[in-house]
Amino acid sequence: MKNKVLRRFLKRPASVLGAIVLLTFFLTALIGPVVMNADPNAINPEICYQPPSAEHIFGTDNLGRDVFTRIVYGARVSMAVSFSGVLIGGAVGVLLGAISGYFGGWIDSLISRFIDILLAFPGLLLAIMVVAVMGSGLGNTIAAIAFYSVPYSARLVRGVVITIKNAEYCQACRVFGASNARIIRTHILPNSVSQIIVNTTLDLGTAILTASSLSFLGLGVQPPNPEWGAMLATARDVIRSAPFAALIPGVIITVVVLSFSLVGDGLRDALDPKLRSNG
Repeated sequence: MKNKVLRRFLKRPASVLGAIVLLTFFLTALIGPVVMNADPNAINPEICYQPPSAEHIFGTDNLGRDVFTRIVYGARVSMAVSFSGVLIGGAVGVLLGAISGYFGGWIDSLISRFIDILLAFPGLLLAIMVVAVMGSGLGNTIAAIAFYSVPYSARLVRGVVITIKNAEYCQACRVFGASNARIIRTHILPNSVSQIIVNTTLDLGTAILTASSLSFLGLGVQPPNPEWGAMLATARDVIRSAPFAALIPGVIITVVVLSFSLVGDGLRDALDPKLRSNG
């Protein structure tokens, strides 16, 4: 089964390319700072906004800091923020969706109305509202991403649970006296894994874009922490005289977010139950 899923995924060149980009992103975030062993906040006012060169391959920023070093360290910040926020929000959303879909009734109505309220706000606006209430910073940025990730996971899992809970094997478990918690844990959630994986992959790209947007607005990760959105905000005032300073982090954000989208599309096709039966 795993080999069939992998073969279907490899049939999409765009998704494979996205996976290669994301693998590079992960390796950069995990081992890049260790290998480079450089200070991303080292200031040298004499070389402000130098163009890319052999010594500084991505140039320097407004304080003479090496942009390449800050991009590498910023990858770790982006990965920490996006993964933490999406995993926390996804876990809460899966729990709410499973409870809502399985028990129905007033519990379903209560949770569904809460989810509808959250879905009424665009994701970025909801994140801005959370940060505005809690304050800026790394931890609060993670909380904002987690908060807006909840409704999408909950709505997805609820739909899957409603479809599965009346299946014959679930009814058989009830006849044999299995508890609701056991049925959800051993039968409902395992059958939702493929949809959860795809949704999480797509959410990770959105989370990186949201975190960068918050930092760009001055509401996310605060200086001097190296963060791609904050780097873009710093360089916007000199985009004509030193376009590389804004272009490089902007392109990297775009490529990473697009790669998550491509990989998510590839996983969705590879894990599609209809294709699984024909593979």
